[in-house]
Amino acid sequence: MGQTSPSTLVEELNKLNDIVQLPQYVTDSEAYMLSSYDRTGGNDDGFSGKYSYIRKEGENRFVMADLKGPGVIQRFWTPIPTQDTIQFYFDGEKKPRITIKFEDFFTGKEYPFVAPLCGNEIGGYFSYLPIPYARSLKIVYVGTGLKFHQIQYRTYKKNKKVTSFSMQLTKREKEALEKAGKPWINLGKETGAVTKTLDIKTLKKQLTIYPGETVEWAKISHGGRILGFTVSNAQQLETKNTDLLFRARWDNDSTLGINVPMAPMFGYAFGKKSMQSMLIGTDGQVNYSHFPMPFDERAQLEFQYLKRENTKQPPFSFEVTLYYSDEKRNPKKEGRLYASWNREAPKTGENFTILKQEGKGHHVGTLLFCQSAEDREVWFPTGFFEGDDYTTIDGALRMHGTGSEDYFNGGWYGVADRWDAAYSLPIHGCLDYSIPLARTAAYRFYTSDKVNFNKSYELTIEHDGGTNTWPVDYGAIAFYYGDRPPTHSLAPGVTNTIAFEPPKRLEIVLNHFNIQSLAFPPQEVSLNYTKVAEKDVFKFTTKGKELFIKNTLDVPVEGEYVLYISYFKSPDSYKIRFYQRQKPISAWIDIYAKETRFVEKEKVGTLQFREGRAPLTFWTQGEPAKNGFILHKLVLEKIAKN
Repeated sequence: MGQTSPSTLVEELNKLNDIVQLPQYVTDSEAYMLSSYDRTGGNDDGFSGKYSYIRKEGENRFVMADLKGPGVIQRFWTPIPTQDTIQFYFDGEKKPRITIKFEDFFTGKEYPFVAPLCGNEIGGYFSYLPIPYARSLKIVYVGTGLKFHQIQYRTYKKNKKVTSFSMQLTKREKEALEKAGKPWINLGKETGAVTKTLDIKTLKKQLTIYPGETVEWAKISHGGRILGFTVSNAQQLETKNTDLLFRARWDNDSTLGINVPMAPMFGYAFGKKSMQSMLIGTDGQVNYSHFPMPFDERAQLEFQYLKRENTKQPPFSFEVTLYYSDEKRNPKKEGRLYASWNREAPKTGENFTILKQEGKGHHVGTLLFCQSAEDREVWFPTGFFEGDDYTTIDGALRMHGTGSEDYFNGGWYGVADRWDAAYSLPIHGCLDYSIPLARTAAYRFYTSDKVNFNKSYELTIEHDGGTNTWPVDYGAIAFYYGDRPPTHSLAPGVTNTIAFEPPKRLEIVLNHFNIQSLAFPPQEVSLNYTKVAEKDVFKFTTKGKELFIKNTLDVPVEGEYVLYISYFKSPDSYKIRFYQRQKPISAWIDIYAKETRFVEKEKVGTLQFREGRAPLTFWTQGEPAKNGFILHKLVLEKIAKN
């Protein structure tokens, strides 16, 4: 079961669907990434295109990469594909071996760059089709639209023979490409490791656990490997706090190898199940893990239920099914599976640490949960997601990202149909996104592109666009295979597994409206994002006499809230009234003025939220020329209970 050094496209493709190889150390190569990050430390990570190339070769010819082999590109990402051309020059060739529209590198129009290894969702375009090269690879962008991008690659030892990529796939390569995509389609439906192992043993156990208890549910006293496990009654984990822990101890380790909150581990975001990845997640009412977990002599798995003082906590009851075999770990060639937990609001000027680890191993997965911890006068309350990721391997910065959602193969947070809602893909996805609640969560797993280290590894992320001044509550679980337990993991406790609470005062930026007109017959209604007096506003107008706008507000907890508005009075406005469904929450508000002027904060009334969500409707009154509304923002302040 030793690590096979890739030398052909077939071997690289096999790694994409063979999760059995995940524990195997990478000893023949090193991982790197090129990106368009701002070299000055600012936030111009591709907006201007200034840092999107390493040099120019003539007019409109931008060299994105000039790599010395042997090596292989394992991941290509951009949020802005274009109709311009991208060219690949292999091994010093004068003519490009690949010439393709940049967009078609991801959209499936050009074989073999096809789904599911290539595609787009949550705002990002990605390609995991391996591109091996023997001696060198130069990538040239021909056009004017080059902006954001990331190119992750691996450099092999000099004596490694590699067959360079060709667009004309052999029969064997075509079969390997088709096979590689199957686990990416059948998400959560089968344990990949189980299907490849004949000697499968199964352990099933019904259990109930109460607050303050630790329950051991599996103990194997001889060498072997766990191939996967499932936990029933998934809805039980949809709770505000994440008090149930998953714990594992391997062999003679003096400390726990895995000690993390169970709900976030399965991808629950802010109390709701959300993730269905190739390796771990939730399928219906079943939580599953397909991570192979080899060990030498013994394995001990348990659940721990944290006890909270003066809090009513229900018991958890479920059936656990464990799949395992007697095939022992090969210590020279395989690492054990470990997981690190961290939860903190990083200090000003400091990055948040996702994983910090000494020893030998490779990183295979990241789950990140982010909640703004401060009210801010900003257009996007999730602006902390501008932060770049930094990956330092064996003391050297090898990967520098271009934005937080970019690390997760996404793009354009807060933009409709992009990073705006939960969406699961095979190895990456968005777990939650809310502008009103100023929060988001995401995941990314590494299979063929696992990031190896020999002495040390550190992955951190900024909490804004470069200054690290935005107060944010972060939580992270990082999976890695290695030679020792976590050296910088936070022990889960009631103080760091509590719910992610948004600020009590919520700055609501409405950018998704269900626009309706009550004029008869229905009149044309328009919504424009624009600026008035240097303030970002939503400008509503209609050709009718009335304007009816309905939107559903999303708030963290049920209760009573005071609603305030910041807006502009104008000559094009007359009166406005706010409703919660048919119940008015305000009288008619005069929003007319002879000259446009700003109203900083005006109280509208109170709203009751029963289940954390409630509709908000506003209705303007006036003549066709005086029926508009210029909204800057809504502010909700929760009324504290006595």
